[in-house]
Amino acid sequence: MDLARTVYSRDLKIAAMRALDAGTGTGEIARKYQLSPKLLERWRGEWRAKGELAFPGIGSRGADLPALDDARRIAELERKIGQLTMENDFLKKTLQHFRDHHPPAVVSGADACLKKSSKPRRKVRT
Repeated sequence: MDLARTVYSRDLKIAAMRALDAGTGTGEIARKYQLSPKLLERWRGEWRAKGELAFPGIGSRGADLPALDDARRIAELERKIGQLTMENDFLKKTLQHFRDHHPPAVVSGADACLKKSSKPRRKVRT
């Protein structure tokens, strides 16, 4: 069962959106163009968000909108900055915990932790 998606032209989409803007009902436009009312609502959202730049065509979605790519990239970088800030805060708190609750030899790496044990050594069998 091969269900191919119907590809609608940009002109048809714009004509339908202009008819909606003119006050024609969604149901009437759906019947006229033989479209789903849900599809019209989805197109209407894109039309309202992007205006004349909506419906750029096959394979070029967003190609005419570098500002959206920049905004997406900025949002991604801001999320990354927030994540790294949280990680740094966690590591600072952890380091402070070790400074407060563990002997200085462990924190500073001094030789105090390398002293030999006072226990007698076990004999190795050969």
